[in-house]
Amino acid sequence: MIKKIIVFVVIALLFIAGFYLFLNKEQQTSISDLEIIKQNHPELSKYIDDAVKWREKLKEDENNIEMYNTLGLAWKSLADWGRNSKLENYQDYYAEALKVYEAGIEKTLRKNTLLMTNAGNMAKYLEDYELAEDYYKEAITVSPGEVTYYALLAELYEYEMKKTKEEVAAVYDEGMKRVLDVGFLEKRKDAYLNRTK
Repeated sequence: MIKKIIVFVVIALLFIAGFYLFLNKEQQTSISDLEIIKQNHPELSKYIDDAVKWREKLKEDENNIEMYNTLGLAWKSLADWGRNSKLENYQDYYAEALKVYEAGIEKTLRKNTLLMTNAGNMAKYLEDYELAEDYYKEAITVSPGEVTYYALLAELYEYEMKKTKEEVAAVYDEGMKRVLDVGFLEKRKDAYLNRTK
C-alpha cells in the first residue's frame, strides 16, 4: 500500500513539474519572440517594453482594474504600430489585448463597460464582428444611458456587419429612448440616413 502511495506521489510531482516547465517555456517563448521583433523592428521597442512592463505590473496586483486597461492599451499600441511597420503577426497583439480585457471583464464581474467596449474594439480589429457586437450590447445593458455605446454598435452594424438600414436605425432609435444626449444620436442617425439614400 505504501509503495502505491509513493508511486502516486512521484507521478503527481512529475506531472506538476512538467506542467510548470511547460508554462514557463511558453512565457519565455513569448518574451524571446518579442526580443526578436525588437531586433528586427527597433522602432517597436518602446511598445514592446511597455507591454512587458505592464504585464509584470498586472501580475503584481491583479486586483488593480486600471492595470487591465493599461496592459490592454499597451498590446493594442504594439499591434497598431506593428501594422504600420508591416509586422507580419501584428494581429496577435490585438488578440493579446482582447485576452487582457476579457480577464478584466471577468475580474469586475462583468460590470466595467470600458473594458467591454475595449474588448469589442479588439474583436472588431480581429474581424470577429459577432463578438464585438456581443460586447457592445453587453455594455449597453450594463450602462443603458451611455450614448457612445449605441454609436459603436450602429457603426459596427453599418460598416462591418452590413446590416440593413432598419437594423442600424433601430440602434439609434433605441439609444434615443434611453440617453440624455439625444441630439448626438439624432445627428448620427440623420447623417447615416443621408449617406444611405
